[in-house]
Amino acid sequence: MLNVLNASQSNNEERYITGYLVHNGGSFMQLIEGPRVEVEDIYDRILKDKRHSGIVRILAEKAESRAFPRWSMNYFRLDKSGHNGTMMVRRDDPVDSLMAADAPRDLIHTFSKFIRQG
Repeated sequence: MLNVLNASQSNNEERYITGYLVHNGGSFMQLIEGPRVEVEDIYDRILKDKRHSGIVRILAEKAESRAFPRWSMNYFRLDKSGHNGTMMVRRDDPVDSLMAADAPRDLIHTFSKFIRQG
């Protein structure tokens, strides 16, 4: 997972993509932010990647601002017991908290609910 995360972070920086990837022990949920053409390209590559299955697009819309403007792609995962989480970031990525206080409330609720379902 670390190799994929590192590659994603480097590629995302070049394309001005930001986002958040969460693993709840059984499934992944990801938010990808950036220019629409770049986000659609990434999404198409995810759809074609044989390592992924059961992909569901929850929402695709234009936002007034980014929820994670300083995260090239941070990653949060629950441990095997489902009780403790770990956030993995690169040395140069800022981490003020798991989610920024000004992140949209519905986004915080969606990710929080997904994490608890793990």
